[in-house]
Amino acid sequence: MGATFLFRKPHSSETGGVWSITDHLSKLECLTDSLNLILADTIDVRTACVEEGGTLGALLYSTGIEGNRYLSCCDIFIDSLGWTSVHLGDTLEAVYARDTLTEVRARPRNGRGYYCIEFDGTAEPVNWYWVPEEQFRRLRAVTLVVNSSVWESIASGGVPPDLSPTGRIVTARDSVREVAYIKGFENELANRLFVYDIDFYYDVQPGDSVWVLLEETRYPGSSETTFRRIIAAKYDFALGGMTEAIPFFHQPDSLAPDGSAIILDYYHRDGASLRTMFLKMPVPFGRVSSPYSDSRMHPVLGYTRAHRGIDYAAPLGTEIYAVGDGVITVRGVCGGYGNMVRIRHANGYETGYGHMNGYAAHQEIGSYVRQGDVIGYVGSTGLSTGPHVHFEMKKNGSYVNPATEILPPANPLLANDLDFFMLQLPVLESTWSIMAGMDIPVSPPQNTDPNDTSTE
Repeated sequence: MGATFLFRKPHSSETGGVWSITDHLSKLECLTDSLNLILADTIDVRTACVEEGGTLGALLYSTGIEGNRYLSCCDIFIDSLGWTSVHLGDTLEAVYARDTLTEVRARPRNGRGYYCIEFDGTAEPVNWYWVPEEQFRRLRAVTLVVNSSVWESIASGGVPPDLSPTGRIVTARDSVREVAYIKGFENELANRLFVYDIDFYYDVQPGDSVWVLLEETRYPGSSETTFRRIIAAKYDFALGGMTEAIPFFHQPDSLAPDGSAIILDYYHRDGASLRTMFLKMPVPFGRVSSPYSDSRMHPVLGYTRAHRGIDYAAPLGTEIYAVGDGVITVRGVCGGYGNMVRIRHANGYETGYGHMNGYAAHQEIGSYVRQGDVIGYVGSTGLSTGPHVHFEMKKNGSYVNPATEILPPANPLLANDLDFFMLQLPVLESTWSIMAGMDIPVSPPQNTDPNDTSTE
């Protein structure tokens, strides 16, 4: 043994280097990604929605379900699951994995869940059941710190780890769904909740904190997660100050028809609405092609007359939004306005939208619309030289300039609604803190009593 030790040949670096576990782990990770890419099903979800006069059979055909599968689905939906008739707004989803039907989901418009029929690759279904809402909707608390932009913060810390069935972003479908999740999250936060309080171009600073309680859809069959909506949110500015969006379920305003469903709206801590009564403009983007004027040369008629509205030029087919809650009073061709919609709002206001290319589905005269609902699409009907929407506003029957009108805030919570809101607020924030694993920030109360002169 001693001779062997003394006369052995020294180790040469040329015969092999030190084993690098880092390199092997990196190769293993690449191999895992490749396997996931190979094994991950290419999922195709085809969706159909009930139109006027639609039928169950039409929904099945439009999602590619034919033959024996069609007959089986009809029998199960009608006889076993009790879905005997369809209504406007009902939807049906057919899930295909590698072009093979694996699942059919039927979602009634007012149902708190969905019907599901499972297939195993053959024409005969293997299972069918009702999935209650509690099984596929979940709440999640998200805390973000802004470094450069809200989008970047959501992308780095807001996407759920189980977004895809594999838990990783490995397929093109996974990437598309990740972008859709981030876009939906950002749109809810910036373009719906805080659109009136925060300028996300100028006000956002590094170090700002965003606290969000959101709702997701988690499908048990396909193991996919999608963004649904934000339940509550807080934006804490690094330079001081906080904006909050506190939810409250209540009946719409007095213009809504009797029996209207309970809706979700958002308020500050004192019960003041986050919304102003009207949006600033009826299109998501566009330029003012003709402002409000007492005297304007009409581009078609060729003579000067008043222009009691604002023209917003936008691409053909751009969505037109109702700028406030109200009831549709006019929906049809109105002379030089072309295709026109008028909406009656509270406090004596009325708005009009002209030159539409077409109208939104499922609406008619007498329909109650909410602020931000799509009511039509930009066109060039009537006396028009190009695609735009003519937007006008009346107050107590007289035209006003929408650009300079001091728009009132939306109705605050009062009386019993305010009492219930104040009772629910601490419960919400306590539950939110438990879900977040830390105490969420609370904006300090503001003194609104004009008789209180303390300087504390």
